[in-house]
Amino acid sequence: MSKKIPLGTALAILFVVMAATIAITMKVSMSAYNNLISDLSERSAMYEGVAEVDKLVREKFGGTIDSDVVYSGLAAGYVNGLNDPASFYLNPTEYEIYNNKLLGKMSGTGITCTYNTETDHLYITSVAKNSPADQAGIVAGDEITKIADIDVDYENYADLMSNLEGTKLSNVNVTYLHENKSNTANLVMGYNLQAVTYRNVGSIGIISITGFYENAIAQFQDAIKALTEAGCKSLIIDVRNCSEGTIEYATKVLDILVPVANDGTGAMATIVNNEGKTIKTYPSDSDCVTLPMLVLINGGTKGPAELFACDLRDFGKAQLIGTKTKGVCTLQQLYKLSNGGAVVLTVANVLPYTSEGINGVGVAPDYIIKLTSEQSAQIGIMSDGEDPQMQKAFELLQSQDDSSAGAEEG
Repeated sequence: MSKKIPLGTALAILFVVMAATIAITMKVSMSAYNNLISDLSERSAMYEGVAEVDKLVREKFGGTIDSDVVYSGLAAGYVNGLNDPASFYLNPTEYEIYNNKLLGKMSGTGITCTYNTETDHLYITSVAKNSPADQAGIVAGDEITKIADIDVDYENYADLMSNLEGTKLSNVNVTYLHENKSNTANLVMGYNLQAVTYRNVGSIGIISITGFYENAIAQFQDAIKALTEAGCKSLIIDVRNCSEGTIEYATKVLDILVPVANDGTGAMATIVNNEGKTIKTYPSDSDCVTLPMLVLINGGTKGPAELFACDLRDFGKAQLIGTKTKGVCTLQQLYKLSNGGAVVLTVANVLPYTSEGINGVGVAPDYIIKLTSEQSAQIGIMSDGEDPQMQKAFELLQSQDDSSAGAEEG
């Protein structure tokens, strides 16, 4: 229902709610807020600016104002105005999806896919075992042509992909090509989304991480166990275009691979506030994986994935292949708002094990292997033989195997 409210009032309510939420929830965030708007006169100037717009709207605009839309627009605009790529506003629906996904509780179809620029379809890169998609007979390599009875195209594919995620027992129609034959399946959500997928090529295990969510920890452990039992002697970990999740969950996945952190900061990650004071550390235990490993990175590798890649190199566990990462590695805190939405705010900086800070800099690879724009769009779709970064990883691991074999013979 539409309700007429003054824009200035809406903004005032927004500021009060945000300030109260931040102040109660976290002192560090309050400090950042006070630094941003340091005095009452500056806040007053902001109110006056919006009041001026409000006056013009009242005089010139003949429509009605929906209070929910105004509130969301003001909140989103305010957080966007911070000019921080890691801070954002979530409306109530977006918050529910975001929070469930972060906790690994989001149910879905079991499909992991990416847009195929050559066919204008969604190429299915993996299907989780025992998921609704798996039970319907959908397999990796199939292509989705319609979701919810809407044709997939470049303009809508991102929105349509979100329909493959949902709450338990919700459902969606998926039309797909399998062996050049079109099929339609009604998939009932009932499977946790896969954050980690894996496969092996001979004795090389390949693990792809799409997000460092809570469920990524157990899924990564399962992947290591399965690949080890399959006889894999080395690993390629692919975090290209991986940008979601949290620093906490990234360190828990890291802890599976690395030994005790004794050098540098003495922790896998150290959280420091704006004054440079350490407010939290993430130590590691003695358990680790001893297999040789390489990590694939690119400009879409962001946040928790950047820390993951950097730390593996800092610990001497892996070399990095690809192109420099995004350079956005800070700590965010989620604050619930009274309207059912939330704000995600950057509250501190993240320091890796021994390297300098990543934020604003990125992580440079040991082996720079660039992809063409066409190849970049085909990550996860093109075969290993068509992927120069994957091929470089195979080449390096093969040379290590040859060196080891030569040493044993000598």
